[in-house]
Amino acid sequence: PPRSTQSRSSAASDVYKRQVSTQSTWGRLFFVREIDQRKMSSTRQKLYEEGEKIDPSLGKGPVEERGCTDIICLFIYLATFVALVIVAIFGFNHGQPEKLIYPYDVDGNACGYSEGFEEYRYIYFPAPGNYTRNVCVRTCPESSEELVVDCKPNKRVKVCAFVPGKTSDPNTFLIYGSKPVLDRICLPINSEELYQKIRPAIEAADKTQEWAVDLEKSWKVIVGVAGLSILLGFLFMVFTRYFAGIITWICLGLTLGLIVALGFFLKNKYDNFDVIDVGSEDSQQEQELKKEKDDRDTYLYGAYIAWGIAAIFAVAIVCLYSRIKLAIAVVKCAAMFVNDCWSSLVVPPVVLILVLFHICWLFIVGVYIYSIGEIDPKSNAVIRPLILDSKTKYYLYFHIFGCFWNIALSLAFCEFILASACAIWYFQRQDKPFYILPSIKRAIFNHLGSLAFGSFILAIVWTVKLWLEYLAEQSRQAHNQVTEFIFRVLSYCVSCFERFIKFLNKNAYIQIAIQGKSFCESAAAALSLMIRNAVRFGVTSGLGEIFVFIGKALITAGAAAGGYFYVTKADIRHQISSPILPTIAFIIVGYVIADLFMTVYSMSVDTVLQCFLVDEEAHDGRATNAPGDLKNILEDNQKS
Repeated sequence: PPRSTQSRSSAASDVYKRQVSTQSTWGRLFFVREIDQRKMSSTRQKLYEEGEKIDPSLGKGPVEERGCTDIICLFIYLATFVALVIVAIFGFNHGQPEKLIYPYDVDGNACGYSEGFEEYRYIYFPAPGNYTRNVCVRTCPESSEELVVDCKPNKRVKVCAFVPGKTSDPNTFLIYGSKPVLDRICLPINSEELYQKIRPAIEAADKTQEWAVDLEKSWKVIVGVAGLSILLGFLFMVFTRYFAGIITWICLGLTLGLIVALGFFLKNKYDNFDVIDVGSEDSQQEQELKKEKDDRDTYLYGAYIAWGIAAIFAVAIVCLYSRIKLAIAVVKCAAMFVNDCWSSLVVPPVVLILVLFHICWLFIVGVYIYSIGEIDPKSNAVIRPLILDSKTKYYLYFHIFGCFWNIALSLAFCEFILASACAIWYFQRQDKPFYILPSIKRAIFNHLGSLAFGSFILAIVWTVKLWLEYLAEQSRQAHNQVTEFIFRVLSYCVSCFERFIKFLNKNAYIQIAIQGKSFCESAAAALSLMIRNAVRFGVTSGLGEIFVFIGKALITAGAAAGGYFYVTKADIRHQISSPILPTIAFIIVGYVIADLFMTVYSMSVDTVLQCFLVDEEAHDGRATNAPGDLKNILEDNQKS
């Protein structure tokens, strides 16, 4: 270049150097800090690109601009749903559920259903005790004085007229007073032997009627118990928000104290265990003396083991002190979310109704598809089993799997909506007062394919588990204990794998709510985040489960106790026969409502923890969006 250009460049460089050299100390520090921040930002971006860190842009909250994820799985689910509707229509058009409830005579004719038997709807046994001889009759004979019964003869019963004889005689036709049971079967009304056999059922029916009256009289109390359970749920959230730390440290202290006390108890047993040595040379007495000494030493070893466990427990508390404080703060923040976003409590009941609908649909359509089969001609039972061809079997298997998929998808909706609402609350609670509606929108329009993907995996696991249980039951009926044991073990292994899949899906849905990525990417991100923060996850999850258990127990017990106190002290106690069944109803209602609260609470704990870790990694260890308790934890840790 020309000399003039070089001189100008050199002069500019000298001016810049003089400016930097003449800067104040604060200026140089700011200059160096700016360079360090650029380096840290570039390093963080590089780590993110290598899959080792969180995307720095997530520090602002869940991704707003989202596309459709796992579209292929979405199309597969929609095609499966359409196929399920077609299979259901096919079952409704060709199924005959009546075949499953009508009784059959020895010729395989359905009484009250088969052609020519429409008026003969009852099954009658002309030789009580010999159930292989039966006939369809128009009405059950009311008295033994009748000589002829209006019936449809078959190969075992040619004439429906009174013929005395033994029940084993093929020509015997006894007429006795009978009564229709279940509007299908004629049973004797004056048979003491038969009455003794069915007396437990009659007494159970009477008791059931009494219980039904008790429930009818106490339905207002049940509604009141439901309201009390909701109130207790909110009170537990408030209590957890302010006293979670105290409860946690008290529980840890009591646990440590109990373990130490157990050691002293065993040591005291050792000290007071008298072993008397009589000095005999008898071998039997020597063996008894040796056994007593071993028993005494067992108490001492037990005391040492208890104290060793207590020491390890105390060291773990000290080492995990900061993690425990973080877990307490997360538990408090989860309670804050439930109190701030009370509309989240509506999500589990709606999903529960949807799940119950799919379960009813599973059984109703399943019965129609099963009833397409033909009556088993080899069976002599009054209620005949059906034989399905291969095509109908495939339809039934597909229907079961499809309903499992729908149930799993409903549960996935619940988890994702709660996770998304909690994530929005964590990062943007000042800007967005509504959390549920945007979450529902994202679930339907952005991530339905990802939710279908996760629920598809869970549906496969459920189907395999059901198949193994079916094979185990078949082996049990065949008295094959070896294969039954093998299938039970395999079913247990699948159950363990099911727990892992549920755990993976839940955390993947949380990452989908935050990052807006596909299911596989979100599952990998969740596993990576948990591996990087394994101790934090372990402590927080354990503490969260403890509070979930305490919440369920307290809400259920409080609701049941309140209801029991009312029905035993108020005027209603004179209107019911016993408070037992109403109390059972109180327990069920209280537990269901407690489970709804704890479902939201448990999902909030996991979501708050992941949001905190994402916030922390995105801001180089400073969770700038954390609520008050979490911020206080960070400040305390930084000071220490």
